Amino acid sequence: MRKYMVLAFLIVIAACGGIGIGSLAQGSGGKEAGRIWEKTLDGNGKEPAEEEVPSFLEEGQSYAYLELKRGKDPVLLVTDGTYGYNGLEASFSSEVYGKDGEGNWQRMAVIAGSGTAYPIRYDKRGIYVTGAHFAVYYTVDWERMQLVAEEYAAESFDENGNASYIYAEEGEAEQAAEDNRCLIALFDRYEKARLADFQKVD
Repeated sequence: MRKYMVLAFLIVIAACGGIGIGSLAQGSGGKEAGRIWEKTLDGNGKEPAEEEVPSFLEEGQSYAYLELKRGKDPVLLVTDGTYGYNGLEASFSSEVYGKDGEGNWQRMAVIAGSGTAYPIRYDKRGIYVTGAHFAVYYTVDWERMQLVAEEYAAESFDENGNASYIYAEEGEAEQAAEDNRCLIALFDRYEKARLADFQKVD
């Protein structure tokens, strides 16, 4: 299991570039909030911007804007497939874009989760990606225009069912963890975060 997970991470890193630890996620979407940029999450009451459908999107694709506190522009998620989740329209994979200094959308990464039960969520600093046995928290390096895995935790099982755990923070290699506390903590934060909200291009 762990060898398979590590291989999957390396494939995603090779394909996307600029990701610190690994890349797995799932997207979620919805109705009204997908048509406008979300209000800020810090309670300042900032008015959402007018709807902007990125010109490079094709009919049938879906997009979501994530308003992160440290970015002057929203992060853009783009996916080819969505599903209903808690009254919203979700997706378990997405491309992640950010605007460069000239105002052009640049693809920073591709993120993908392990099933429809784990839609992409976000808070005011970054994006949560989870699966049955892992959780990742991404933030954006705006200077390098990269999505960075700030925290990563996972569990795996040997042939006898014995569990082992790993945890990593940005800038550090994966390390064995004594138990699943780091994984549970990331999942708890994920469950409290907002669902990314997608709108389909007609």
